[in-house]
Amino acid sequence: MKVVFCGPPHSGKSVFISNIINKLPSNSYSVVRATPDGEGMWSNNENQYETSIVRKKRKFTEEFVTNKCKTIDKQKNDIILVDTGGVMSKENEEIFKHCDKFIVVSANKKEKEKWLKFGENLGLECIGLFDSDLKGKEEIYSIKPFLQGKVVGLERGKISEDSKIIEIMASDLIERSNYMNKKNNEEKNCIYADDLGKELGYKNNITIRQKDGKKIEIKQIKWDGKAIKKFYEDMPKMIKDKDSINFNGFRANFVMAALCKVCKENNIKDINIYDSNTDKYINIKSIPKIRGLKQDNNLKYNVLQNKDNIFMDIDVVNGRYSLEDYEKCKIPLINEKKRLYISGKLPLWLLSSVTNSYNSNEIYTFQPGKGFMCIYSKDEKKLGRMLDGIDGIDTNKYFEDKKQREGEVENKYPTKIEKNGILMKMKNILDNLKYKRENRKYIDNTIKANMIKDNDERNNDEEKFLKELKYSVRNKEKVKQVLPDKQFEIKIQRKEIGE
Repeated sequence: MKVVFCGPPHSGKSVFISNIINKLPSNSYSVVRATPDGEGMWSNNENQYETSIVRKKRKFTEEFVTNKCKTIDKQKNDIILVDTGGVMSKENEEIFKHCDKFIVVSANKKEKEKWLKFGENLGLECIGLFDSDLKGKEEIYSIKPFLQGKVVGLERGKISEDSKIIEIMASDLIERSNYMNKKNNEEKNCIYADDLGKELGYKNNITIRQKDGKKIEIKQIKWDGKAIKKFYEDMPKMIKDKDSINFNGFRANFVMAALCKVCKENNIKDINIYDSNTDKYINIKSIPKIRGLKQDNNLKYNVLQNKDNIFMDIDVVNGRYSLEDYEKCKIPLINEKKRLYISGKLPLWLLSSVTNSYNSNEIYTFQPGKGFMCIYSKDEKKLGRMLDGIDGIDTNKYFEDKKQREGEVENKYPTKIEKNGILMKMKNILDNLKYKRENRKYIDNTIKANMIKDNDERNNDEEKFLKELKYSVRNKEKVKQVLPDKQFEIKIQRKEIGE
């Protein structure tokens, strides 16, 4: 079942999809972003400042539309959610034709009716029609012939845990797709995300409401940084004596990169990741490294470094990276004694090949809105830790400047210097000097990265803080010392502290 989410701009369509996904079984769905803005699930992270400065807006092209339609057709999951742009254009008409149902989310009531007619005229069945507002009270208008109502609070970075509309819409998608009656046809030598999540204790059962008021239980896998240490501890037993491993159903880049690194560390030569965009297993390989490389086969590299750290930002130049490009791929040669931090909106198989190709002592991948996650370290205590930046490198300023440069010529960065004439050689030398000079402004030794604590750690800190405050509340000077250093907003009643 392929469902288009549509409606005018700034109505919360992408956020609505993120909320729907939060109520679906982990292995039931795929998401196709059929709008050229470079967004994904990461765009709904809590830190919207950071996600805003890495978000990239692009324009529709014929090639983009053709590729997205092919991607929609190749999806194998039971529920395919397709995010579209906010204009009733020829491009969107073509995308609609590759789907069978649609949902309208609109902050404008007149536009809502136009989108309803747009979808129905193209032969699709409407299964949801919603007014959208940031404020107010949620309201269900009717459930027949399809769910209609007012959905509120679709703000980036927030998940509406108590929305009836989102729960009912999610359960309706599950029922229409016949997911509950699905039989798993698992392949040999394949590690599935759901199976591994259950094995390592990351299964999470939740209940959601249906139209008739009944509830159904669904299974989800939600990874966090602590899983990475478990991968390195438990995976060697699971892959022992295997020559080949396939991975299927993984979505988080830090999870996939870490798993491939574990396989490499355990001498698995044949590692493959299933890619729903191509409906193929793609081999993770060791990519050749070239000194001074800035751009190669639709990939653009920017490398910032100081004494201890290297930040490598990788861009897909034309918004699409093909398997043909992958065959010719090359990456920059770096000092692998330094810690490596990698950023870039890349396919999982490409990111995993890049991280597997470097033998740095520590490797981190960027999670927009969250930070840098350690997916490999010779010090096991650092595995899975999240940092809010890089010591000595101003990544926020870098991303802000990068966003301002959007629209400039994609081939700005110089390529490796080639021996093809003294004038060309001089030009490339000058370009490289300019490139290095521009990047010096991001090196700032006053910047120190902090470790980001997970919810359990924050709760423990809060509990420790309350105990400390309870003990010292009679000493006003001690309270003054305790309070400023804590970042908690806690309402303390006298009965809670024994006063």
